[in-house]
Amino acid sequence: MLAYLVVFSGAWLFTSDVMADNLAKDTWYEIDSANFQIITNGEPGSVRRLAEDLERYRAVALDLLGAKDDGAKLTIYAAADRESYAGLVGEDLSELTNGLFDTTAEGSYALVNLDGRTGERQLEAREFLFHEYTHFLSYNGTTTHYPYWYSEGFAEFMSTMTFGPGNTYDIGAIPGERAMTLLYTAPVPLQELLRATVYNTPDEEKGRVYASGWMLAHWIVMESGKTEEFKQFVVDYNNGADPVKALTKNLGMSIGEIEDIYNEKFQDGRFKLARGKVPASFKPERPKLTVLSGQETVVELARFLVKSGYNPHGIHDLVEYAERANLYSPELTAVRADAATRAGDFDQAARLLAQVAPSNRDKFWYQKAQAWLWLNREISTLGGDRSKEMLKGARDKFVRLVNNQADEAMNWYGLAITMQMLGYPKKQYVEMLEQAYLRAPRELHIAQWMAQELYDRKDAEYFAEVAQPLMLELTNEAEYNQMKMMLAELKPAIADKSGNQSQIQGKASVKDKKASGAGGATKATP
Repeated sequence: MLAYLVVFSGAWLFTSDVMADNLAKDTWYEIDSANFQIITNGEPGSVRRLAEDLERYRAVALDLLGAKDDGAKLTIYAAADRESYAGLVGEDLSELTNGLFDTTAEGSYALVNLDGRTGERQLEAREFLFHEYTHFLSYNGTTTHYPYWYSEGFAEFMSTMTFGPGNTYDIGAIPGERAMTLLYTAPVPLQELLRATVYNTPDEEKGRVYASGWMLAHWIVMESGKTEEFKQFVVDYNNGADPVKALTKNLGMSIGEIEDIYNEKFQDGRFKLARGKVPASFKPERPKLTVLSGQETVVELARFLVKSGYNPHGIHDLVEYAERANLYSPELTAVRADAATRAGDFDQAARLLAQVAPSNRDKFWYQKAQAWLWLNREISTLGGDRSKEMLKGARDKFVRLVNNQADEAMNWYGLAITMQMLGYPKKQYVEMLEQAYLRAPRELHIAQWMAQELYDRKDAEYFAEVAQPLMLELTNEAEYNQMKMMLAELKPAIADKSGNQSQIQGKASVKDKKASGAGGATKATP
């Protein structure tokens, strides 16, 4: 098994201290629409209008991308200004970014500085959220990968969408910040751009990749007439093809011909706009606005700090503020226990959870914190000294969680680990693991474990479906080479089954499996 203590071992970003308690002194709101939940201390009317624009954008983007609407709701933390933003991510990161986006086994979230100003640059919150939501729609529930330049370039292309009279929208405008990057530097040389990854591109060069990728993506989408051919390029790229060779093959053009167009677009500086209609099926609704209580605010902020890991020192400040302001709650105790478990301080987590009154111990927030504490504590104990009673207790809590919060991959993942440690038959715990994978196929440790299990049972076709995109995520050379070797070993078994089967089609089958559950199992009853 490839994943045990990795459950909560993500490296937290320790930053300079920022007084997170200042955040809790503000008035915070929840703005709830059909597909977005926005937690904000910004001006509520403006943020509500932003939510309305996000809903319209979503309807158009789903239509343009041909993406499946799986009903997944995105949570957005919208900080009113740079000070508030720094309280959530820490001082250092707030100087480098205006927003962040993460897809995790606990769900996806976006974070944005509504004020848009840092020491380096300015970017409208609206454009940032359109950009990041494009990533969400492109990657949510799928393992299809896009080259770095196209992933960011297409998101930039979509980010400048504006809405006009008569339910129309315009698309294709030049992102101001990317135009400035191109003017003050230069486009990334084409072959370098095509082979760029987030890992081999220095931080100071990433802005050029975004800008150059936008320029090339704009041509492909708006002018090339080769969007269908580009889809086949994405298939080949996901199957491990060299990006330069795959692009020239699928577009039917030499690299020199593509480079000539690329450079001409930069020299000309003119880019087409297109106008369309918001799909008639879209029905605008007024998002619901709720003022969060002081207790709710502290818990919401603390939970974000814990799950994101950007500014973990802020938890201490929030707790002290809650105690001073008489806003302390049992749920905050559970959040603190969660933080202690992630940090490996199991004794502290146990002491905290012992303070929660029995009347609150049937709440899901308590059950989750208790289950992960018991599981991680036993994982860290030498095999012979592990407590089966504690593991059985964790198992029972995970069963309850997956049967009531079935969409959260971490619940299924915890259950799979617990069942394996209790000695359940492989078939049974792998069914639980598969449910976690189907809900979070991009979560590295879940995918690695799933790949290992498929390799062990020599399920060549399913293994390739999991392993091929996983290889695009692995940064550890030894892990990459191991996965490559395993894939090569099993490839002969699928050579006569459409060896170059579309990864995009494969991912559609992943979503279909999730809809019905593994073997029809939508409830966990180990």
